[in-house]
Amino acid sequence: MNINSSILAKLFKTNITEVNKYCKTKIKKQLKFNYLNEKENNDLIIKVLSKIFEDKQIIASRGRKNKWFQGWNETLNIYRKDKNVNSLFPKFYTARENRYFRLGGKFIKVKNSNFEIKMLDIYRNWYFKKYFSKVDNIYEFGAGTGHNLVELSKIYPKKKLFGSDFVLSSIKILKLISKRKRINLQSFRFDMMNPNKKIKLLNNSAIYTSGAIEQLSGKIDKFIKYVISQKPKIIVHVEPCADFYDNKNLADYLGKIFQSKRKYTSNLLFKLKKLEKKNVIKIIKTCKSPFGSLMMEGYNLIVWKINK
Repeated sequence: MNINSSILAKLFKTNITEVNKYCKTKIKKQLKFNYLNEKENNDLIIKVLSKIFEDKQIIASRGRKNKWFQGWNETLNIYRKDKNVNSLFPKFYTARENRYFRLGGKFIKVKNSNFEIKMLDIYRNWYFKKYFSKVDNIYEFGAGTGHNLVELSKIYPKKKLFGSDFVLSSIKILKLISKRKRINLQSFRFDMMNPNKKIKLLNNSAIYTSGAIEQLSGKIDKFIKYVISQKPKIIVHVEPCADFYDNKNLADYLGKIFQSKRKYTSNLLFKLKKLEKKNVIKIIKTCKSPFGSLMMEGYNLIVWKINK
């Protein structure tokens, strides 16, 4: 089977017309996949369970900051040498040599090990164009290697872009991107667990996070409070979020166990719903992650705005 507009419309909880409007150029090349037979599915479930039991990664531990610094510093050194923006995709995407991923809550097999990257490129073009068209400035918190900001600069060359992260190696990457690509990108250090209140957003701005809140291990109150104080026009999160899994779906349930064990993005949707009940914010759209890696789905969409 091939990824097409009809499949994407269902996965994105939208319509074919909108998918074609925002993503048509991205889905021209064939992206093939196959669902698994019963034996393949059972064998893969055993493999996933083994990985869950073996996993010992601790999110938001003291040593994690140093690991992120080292990881982004390695990317920085590679990008300095090869000057290729494709090097900016983190290794936890590009190192996935297996051919098994998730699509619509089911395990699939693909020929292209870059399936996740290609799906992400289609997906982010859809929500970038849908939600950021009317703002003047876009701030990405937890920008990492800056690959999302590079794509945003292609879509919106005239908008002001801002990237931040809590480690210096990321900021060095962002500065180098800005210089080499000659894009309107500024960068600054920012710890989402301890927001710097002196950093003020410009008027008519959007806030974006992707796989960044996941690293806070549920300690998100200070960041959410900071976001509300800045009064952006719109906020878009693309994050792991255990609330979206279907407990009656085995693939989903395994993803939820793995994700909960690591404490990725705990509390986000829960906190936002509480704020919505208090009429502080309005949740505009939620969408279960359309696809994912072997172990989990990390691209749940949550879009919200602050009530006046």
